[in-house]
Amino acid sequence: MQQSSSPLIAVILIGALVAISILVRRGRLQSRSSNLAARERIRPLAITLLDPVISVIIIGPFMWHFISHSTTHLFVAIVGGAIGIAIGYARARVMFVRAIKKTKSIVLRRSGLEYGLVLILVILRSAQGSVERSSSATAQSLVTGLAGLALVEAVARSGFIVKRYLDSPATSAALSAKTDPPTSSFENPQ
Repeated sequence: MQQSSSPLIAVILIGALVAISILVRRGRLQSRSSNLAARERIRPLAITLLDPVISVIIIGPFMWHFISHSTTHLFVAIVGGAIGIAIGYARARVMFVRAIKKTKSIVLRRSGLEYGLVLILVILRSAQGSVERSSSATAQSLVTGLAGLALVEAVARSGFIVKRYLDSPATSAALSAKTDPPTSSFENPQ
């Protein structure tokens, strides 16, 4: 892993985290003024787009170190990535509730799986040094597969959520159609 790129990566990571914190605040303000079901929250779509960027910054160099040295690690990372696509698709289907195109936001349902994957990301990053020094090829392959799973899952989940957002009708129009009284043909001549 190149240490010379670390300051640049740190600046990008800090910038992304600041942007996410601002967007989280915006989502919380929107959530307070909305009628949401239990475990639902409004999240600006931009956060969904930044999630995989953070994963690439954190996991990417770690994975590159292993897959660039061994075709076995590359194969294991690809298998982990394939599993990550399936998990990302499933999570996107469970999490996504509806789009709010007026504010470029989405309504998501919270799940324990989200927090579990974040924990895996933190553990992988923390274990990087000891695994790099480990002589066990099996341990390194297992960690490479898990890293591939976590990285591809973040990208896939984000992509599937954005696709559902783009395919969704505008929520404000759908809600107003349900709540506005029907107009008579005399009020709305065609």
